Amino acid sequence: MTRSAELPRRYGRRMSIRFFDCHTHLFPEARMGGLMRWIHRAVLEFDVPVDITADRAVADLRAAGAVRWANLLFPIGRDEARGLHIWGRKLADRVPEITPFGGVHIEDPDPLTIVREAIEEFGMAGLKFHPMVQGFNPWHPDLASVLEYLDAAGIPIFVHTGYDEMYGHDYDRTGMEGMLARYPRMPVVLAHLGFPDLAWGFSVADRFPHVWLDMTNVPGSLQRTDQPERSLATLHAGLHRHRDRVLMGTDYPAGMGTLDQILGQFASVGIEEGTLEHMLVRSTAVFFDRYGGP
Repeated sequence: MTRSAELPRRYGRRMSIRFFDCHTHLFPEARMGGLMRWIHRAVLEFDVPVDITADRAVADLRAAGAVRWANLLFPIGRDEARGLHIWGRKLADRVPEITPFGGVHIEDPDPLTIVREAIEEFGMAGLKFHPMVQGFNPWHPDLASVLEYLDAAGIPIFVHTGYDEMYGHDYDRTGMEGMLARYPRMPVVLAHLGFPDLAWGFSVADRFPHVWLDMTNVPGSLQRTDQPERSLATLHAGLHRHRDRVLMGTDYPAGMGTLDQILGQFASVGIEEGTLEHMLVRSTAVFFDRYGGP
C-alpha cells in the first residue's frame, strides 16, 4: 500500500460466519503504536484507530466472529524476542482463542536458545519471519541450527512473502525454495502468497507439500495489480488445486481495513461459496489442530 492508495469503504456483502484467522499482530503498547502510526501514514483512509490496543483488537476479533487466531510476534532488534514471548504468553493465557507464534533475530547472541525457550517454555506454536522488516532471511547460515531444530520437531514457520514494491525489497525466491528443499519436515506458511506474484506462490505449493498458503491481504489487493482479471484467474485456479492448504488471515489490526471490510473482501472476489467457507473455517482449523501447540 502507498500513501496515494485509498481503501474502498465497502467490498460487497458482509460475511456472517465464525472463522479461524491464521494471521494477526497483537503487540505490546509501544510496538503496536509504531505499527499503527506506520499504516495510518501509508493509507489515506484507514478506519482502525491509530491508538488501538491489543485488548481492543481482541474484542474486535471476537465480535467479528473469530474463534481462534494466530498472533504473530517477531522481534525487529537484538534481545527483543524474549520480552515479546513473555508478553505473548501472558496475553494467550488471558485470551484462550490466541495461538501465539514467536520469533528470533539474527543478532541475538544465541538464536537457538531463544527459539528453544520460545517453544518449550513459553509455548509458542512456531515462528514468524519478516525478511523485509527484520532485514534478514530465515535461511541465513547463522540460523541453520534454528531451522534444523524446527525441522526435526515439525514446527511451522510463517515467512512474509510479497509486496516487494511496498517495502522496496527484492525477494529472494531462490533462497526460499532452497530452504524448502532443505527442510522438508518444517511446515512453511507463505504469508500473503507472494503477492502480486501469485503464480509463483501457487507453484511453490505445487512442488512442496509442506507449504501452506496464507491469503492475508490478497483479496483486497487484486485490483491494484497491472492485470487484475489475470490475477483473479490465477487465484481461482490455485485455490482449486490447493483447497486444503489455503489459509485465511486478516493481518488485524494492520490489514486491509476493518474486520468488516476485510471479510467483505474475501466475499467479493468471486470465490465459490463452498471453497470460501472451507478456507475461512475448515482448512485453517486443520492447520491449528495440527500445528497449534508446541
